[in-house]
Amino acid sequence: MKQKMIPKITVLFIFVFIFFSCNKKNSVSTDSRYPKATSQNFDVLQLSQAIDNLSQIPGFKSIVAGRNGVIAAEEYNNGSGADSLHDVRSVTKSVMSLLIGIAIREGFIQSVDQTIGEFFIGTVVDSLDSAKAQITIEQLLMMSCGLEWHELDRGNSYDQWFLSDDHIQWVLDQSFIHEPGHGFNYNTGSTYLLSVILNLTTGNDALAFALQYLFQPMGIDHVEWDYVPRGGSYNNGGAGLTISPHTMFAIGNLVLNNGCWNQNQIVPEDWIHQCLSRQNETHGTLPYNNHYGYLWWIGQAYGHDHFYAMGWGGQFIVCVPDFNLVIAAACQWSGISEAEANQHWFDIFMIIMDDIITAVNE
Repeated sequence: MKQKMIPKITVLFIFVFIFFSCNKKNSVSTDSRYPKATSQNFDVLQLSQAIDNLSQIPGFKSIVAGRNGVIAAEEYNNGSGADSLHDVRSVTKSVMSLLIGIAIREGFIQSVDQTIGEFFIGTVVDSLDSAKAQITIEQLLMMSCGLEWHELDRGNSYDQWFLSDDHIQWVLDQSFIHEPGHGFNYNTGSTYLLSVILNLTTGNDALAFALQYLFQPMGIDHVEWDYVPRGGSYNNGGAGLTISPHTMFAIGNLVLNNGCWNQNQIVPEDWIHQCLSRQNETHGTLPYNNHYGYLWWIGQAYGHDHFYAMGWGGQFIVCVPDFNLVIAAACQWSGISEAEANQHWFDIFMIIMDDIITAVNE
């Protein structure tokens, strides 16, 4: 049987109808997926695609993004939820910097110029090499204490330290690789020393201090923090803080708002400025980043300054002041290889920088 021919104009009409119907359908679906993103001036299609790409990363758990303190988009995978607790690894360091600033305001610590010898000799160690005793709180905060540590260079200092019998002494026993205050060497051990100092000066461990002065004033009660050693007195100052995606987003907004939360100055404004000032050079340690503040990374992407907290395996709190933008992301890091965790970290970071930040229409 001979097929009946369909006029060309009819075929063209059907094609155009399907094309625009599909586009309209996509527009409606993305707008309904993230209705607040449109009002916050995001390119919703680009944002949606970026989040879809994040969800393809094995173990990816959460993404929360928004402007002016309002969440524009959030997605959760692999058993995560808005209030699910997650160990954010070295994001912990950036929170530690906030606690040190609060401790200075409260008078527990006098200044960043105080030396570790003032706190440690006669309390946690009997004696200390004179040069090491002169390491300052500021040098611990800016990763320039000078003590040998191999971490971002794929060394195993963290594991050796974690498995040691005396965690304070292990850090202090390391040799100098540069003069304190001159150089950058990422060192989780130095943030553990900050946790010890916080304990010695306040009489509370870092977790109790954080709950009283930081989290509870923000209305946050669900926080955990590992102790090193387990059952000991000192929280791991550089990792082990366990918080929710919404808490990560809140921390970003707190810092973006100069330490103020609901008209309550939780962290001193001048301390926030110190944390986000260029205290040290990272020499290209990470992409889109050249500077380090007080335990916060500082850089620029696509003409806009940013600062961020970063944890191994893909934990991020990224803030872009020009857009009043906060992006918080988390990914599973345990139970996988170091190579996998590093790849996830890189992939998440690049999607945030290249696809989510650029989805904001100026």
